[in-house]
Amino acid sequence: MFRKIHSKPYKVGLLPALGQAFGSRIGPLFSGFRKLCLEHPKKIFSLMVLLMAGSMVLCFSVMRTEAPPLKKTATVPAGLVGSAPSGVGNTIDKLQRVMVLQAELGAMTKKETLSPADSLRFLSMLTEIRALTSNQK
Repeated sequence: MFRKIHSKPYKVGLLPALGQAFGSRIGPLFSGFRKLCLEHPKKIFSLMVLLMAGSMVLCFSVMRTEAPPLKKTATVPAGLVGSAPSGVGNTIDKLQRVMVLQAELGAMTKKETLSPADSLRFLSMLTEIRALTSNQK
């Protein structure tokens, strides 16, 4: 009783459209490639291994780049040092001290084993960082 209405026309996808346009040429192309692979399997395998070896040589020698070492240094702008109010200068000093402590902590965490003195220094640096970063004066 009711008739189905197609509101959107059917859209042909890319692969079916290419198959319709070039279908007569794709078959012979694949069969020619298959015939070539069956006739020269050793040459194709040797070429593949040679390309992989060349890629490995390029990867580990020619195209290798060294990562630049990261340097964490805190610099104070020249205009703020002499004419800064005491609050800003104090904040800059605290920030520099925290950055120095963080660098020391980073170096200390890279050690495989810590001595008791290292552990005490580690705790004292953490408490100093907490004290410097607290909002109380």
